[in-house]
Amino acid sequence: MANGKIGTYLGFCIRSGKLVFGVDGAEKLKMDVYLLIADETLSENSLKALFKIKEKFSCPLLVTKENLGELLHRPAVKAAAVRDKNLAAAILTSAEGDAQYKLYSGGNN
Repeated sequence: MANGKIGTYLGFCIRSGKLVFGVDGAEKLKMDVYLLIADETLSENSLKALFKIKEKFSCPLLVTKENLGELLHRPAVKAAAVRDKNLAAAILTSAEGDAQYKLYSGGNN
């Protein structure tokens, strides 16, 4: 059920233009990142880059065991940045307590 909700919230982000795809896209952002989402199959170097972005924006990083590309309807995408505060909060609430997701928040993890 939570996966359906998270997919819906990500769809809202896409339609409102508040989702940036990929690690490179997230690195170019200057402000307003409230949540980073990554596929667990992301390479180690890309994951390190996401942790740097996480620290830069002081936002949580959510790593999913399911295919992020399928959730976003873009098969090649393995990372995304949510730029809407309310949708980021809704995604985090839906993922809370779900074994499919691992949350990195706060300082160094």
